[in-house]
Amino acid sequence: MRFNALKRDIHGISQKVLSQVLKNLERDGLILRTAYPTVPVTVEYSLKPLGTTLIEAVSSLTHWAETHMSEIQAAQHLYDASKA
Repeated sequence: MRFNALKRDIHGISQKVLSQVLKNLERDGLILRTAYPTVPVTVEYSLKPLGTTLIEAVSSLTHWAETHMSEIQAAQHLYDASKA
């Protein structure tokens, strides 16, 4: 994916934070950054084999969060109300 596509898909993330996260993921060997010599430079990110090993774990976590979203939101409302 290209940088701007990632930024569009990840709501609320700043350009600076996304750039830092991508650099860390590249350093960890999870993603590959490919720059193409265009004007301006085109940069694409893809999963490396190590990164693909996380797909199942992340999918499970996403499923858990979606299943428990109403409980999480209720807990957040209770917490926020107690701090007001």
